Amino acid sequence: QLEASGEQLRAGQAALARAQALARFGSWEFDVGSGEAAWSEQMLRLLGLPPDSAMSYEEFLDRIHPEDRPGLVDTLTYLRNAPATVSLDCRFIDGGAEARVGHFHLESESVPGRGILIRGTVRDVTEARAAEAHIQYLAHFDPLTRLPNRSFWTERVRAQVVTASRHREQFAVLFLDLDQFKTVNDSLGHAVGDLLLSAVATRLQAMLREEDLLARQGGDEFVALLPRLPRAEDAAVVANKMIQTLRAPFVVEGHELSVSVSIGIALYPQDATDADILIKQADLAMYSAKESGRNAYQFFRDEMNEQAQHRLRVESALRRALERDELELHYQPQVHAADNTIVGYEALLRWHSAVLGDVPPSDFIPVAEATGLMLPIGSWVLRAAFEQQVRWQQAGRADLRVAINISALQFRHEGFMAELASLLEQTGANPRRIELEITESALMQVGEEMVERLHQLRRLGFTLALDDFGTGYSSLAYLKRFPLERLKIDRSFVRELPHDPEDCAIATATLSLARNLGMGVVAEGVENAAQRDFLVAAGCEVLQGFLFGRPVPADRCVTDANVENASA
Repeated sequence: QLEASGEQLRAGQAALARAQALARFGSWEFDVGSGEAAWSEQMLRLLGLPPDSAMSYEEFLDRIHPEDRPGLVDTLTYLRNAPATVSLDCRFIDGGAEARVGHFHLESESVPGRGILIRGTVRDVTEARAAEAHIQYLAHFDPLTRLPNRSFWTERVRAQVVTASRHREQFAVLFLDLDQFKTVNDSLGHAVGDLLLSAVATRLQAMLREEDLLARQGGDEFVALLPRLPRAEDAAVVANKMIQTLRAPFVVEGHELSVSVSIGIALYPQDATDADILIKQADLAMYSAKESGRNAYQFFRDEMNEQAQHRLRVESALRRALERDELELHYQPQVHAADNTIVGYEALLRWHSAVLGDVPPSDFIPVAEATGLMLPIGSWVLRAAFEQQVRWQQAGRADLRVAINISALQFRHEGFMAELASLLEQTGANPRRIELEITESALMQVGEEMVERLHQLRRLGFTLALDDFGTGYSSLAYLKRFPLERLKIDRSFVRELPHDPEDCAIATATLSLARNLGMGVVAEGVENAAQRDFLVAAGCEVLQGFLFGRPVPADRCVTDANVENASA
């Protein structure tokens, strides 16, 4: 019977040991009077020791992280003096080969009797604490760049307002947006884009003071807090240094990538004394820097609020423009330079808002592109222009070409090709009499997939033109890759003809380049006879501008063979 009881006891102890191992629990006892200590096998394993180790109380304390050791000693001292139950979290140093730092949760109690016995359990919570720490990290830091995230940074700005108010200090908030970063993602993929963002963050972080705080706002936007600035000009110095720091190319996955940045600056207390308003004003200033040409910084100005309010009104009204039938296409003639024959019309979008009245394209086109409204509006423009080409064809002017501006957003949209094919089928338009104009800046952002899309458009029969030629940053080598048939000289190079030598040189060089590449040329913005005569003498084939007619609704277009005032 005693043997059976002993076997049951051993079996029970073995089962307990297995249960403790599964639950990552250990147990221990310490006799204060004798100084003897007993440890379960699982507790010894938890500390990285063999299960048969003889560990003294002092050796146990040596396993506790030095920063947590005083707290544990105080707890055990307290238990010596009064019966109680105490919970405590401690870090321990694993005695194994890796000497890792782990976490355990200790439950202990003192048991009064002939002597004082302290006993308890220990549970390994290392993984749980690591998970909690990771959650805390994700709550405050961006996992890609390892910079503080927006919420953490915003709280720091709010705290800085309190500090600056108390000490009468000045500080700055900077809002940064990488220029045309979407091109990297579109052409090289998000993996390369992520690596570039990380590299940008590292480079910016390295140039700031230790007390400055750089954070990732989201996407390709960053924000910076510059505390304790003696002068407002110091913020401009930092912003300019940021621009210069990013000027050197980045090498990512074998690609040499150039990055520019637009920066908005708002100052406390001059611009605002509320943190959220200050951040919003820096954001507005950044958009102003971007609209002013990018790769620059702007300080916040009061009129930026008015501009933002106007932009919101335009966006709100524009969202209703299609359903209210407020959009209209006007058409400006393009004439053959040699005999003033009308060869086609450019379709130009106009908007008369019931709320805002006539809104110029320079006001609503950027809003449409920034908000994504250009996709439904662009679809409306395509249908209206296709239908007009059919009407002219039915009226006996099948030779008239209709030029349609295509936004970069439209061109890159995955449904663009299917939409064009569908419209051709529905309207019966002749693609050989439709010219799709794509701006130089948009065309220079395309990758191989988009180059193939250009070839697909040509196979469908469309004519392709490069709009605003000379205003972007194109490489002339790219022109060989694109199946273009026509270049359009931007009006900015025509305005001062024939008096400005530089504009004369640009126009002449463009015409020579086009001839060598077998491409036609349209010169925009021709407003007087002197401009016309220079362009005709230089060999320009097609002219467009107020000299030949202003944009008008389709029913007012001249469809005769010649423009009467072209020879005036």
